[in-house]
Amino acid sequence: MPVIAMGTQRPGVLMNYQSVGRLFRKARRHAGMSQFDVAQAMGCSRAQVDNIEVARQRAPVYRLESFAKAVGLRLVIQVVPRNTKSVHVRTTSEMAELVDHVSQLEETDRELLIRMAELLPSLPQNIRGTLRGIVTLWSDRYAAETGVRSDTA
Repeated sequence: MPVIAMGTQRPGVLMNYQSVGRLFRKARRHAGMSQFDVAQAMGCSRAQVDNIEVARQRAPVYRLESFAKAVGLRLVIQVVPRNTKSVHVRTTSEMAELVDHVSQLEETDRELLIRMAELLPSLPQNIRGTLRGIVTLWSDRYAAETGVRSDTA
């Protein structure tokens, strides 16, 4: 599920409503939904949906969360100290999915995975090939048990 993240970047500015509105409109259209469809899912009027998309008014967080859910997004709000430097990263959905999987690991497993990722570029090609084979075998075995299809490396 795609994520929309909004954070405090400047004093007094909670979020950029125009950017959020554009993201919501794009997601709504991608989902093949009309403003009426979203309004029905949110339990509000079509005019309120339009107002959010064009940033005509500042919508409360619960409305933004409701809109995100209606179009298949997850709303994430980040509150950070004013002196914290913001970092924006553009990524692919594949990498976002990987980050999601890694974040669900126990701390010791996550540390092991990070150490492996740091070590991998320095390993000889034949060792990396062996690791690919092992991961492929494990993926096939455990994916069969869970009913998840895996692609071979």
